[in-house]
Amino acid sequence: MGILGARAVVVARDPEIRDDWARALQATGMDVIRCVGPTIACVLDPIGGRCPLLDDAGIALYHEAVLSGSFIDRVRAAHPRAMVIATRDRHRADGDHEPVMSHVIVSPSG
Repeated sequence: MGILGARAVVVARDPEIRDDWARALQATGMDVIRCVGPTIACVLDPIGGRCPLLDDAGIALYHEAVLSGSFIDRVRAAHPRAMVIATRDRHRADGDHEPVMSHVIVSPSG
């Protein structure tokens, strides 16, 4: 795995954003899993189960476009092992997308 065995989850509806963010994280040596989020068969929505992707990751970047108040509540209630961060999208000079971390949604303890 990449940096200190770090695994990240990138959550965005738009496949171009998802892939560009994943490539940006992979360039730092991270192992990255992609997810479309709560729009397609998410275990957190609506039943509020545990997410195996979040349990296997150290960090999860959620595109702010997929986040609603009720979904954020479900993410928090799942007590993920990953640090979950609301993230904005920004275009780089080369036209690719890059993640801009906005704020922490979940910061798991120990």
